[in-house]
Amino acid sequence: MNWTAHYFDRRLNSDSVSRAFASKEDALRQACDLMRRNCIVHFVKGPNDEKIDAVAIAAWCKRRPTRKEPPPPK
Repeated sequence: MNWTAHYFDRRLNSDSVSRAFASKEDALRQACDLMRRNCIVHFVKGPNDEKIDAVAIAAWCKRRPTRKEPPPPK
């Protein structure tokens, strides 16, 4: 199973694809990291052309804080 993040890198002014990840969660974490680095993530693509769109990725990232950020208040 290969999962990749497809994004636009503003610094390079070009579309790019991340390296392949073995799990969906790892690819989503990479997508979150790319978003924090001011890249525009279009989607995460998995096996059988499964796609996770940018809105779902943003929601996933919001629910999972980074190690540097405290969890959201309950």
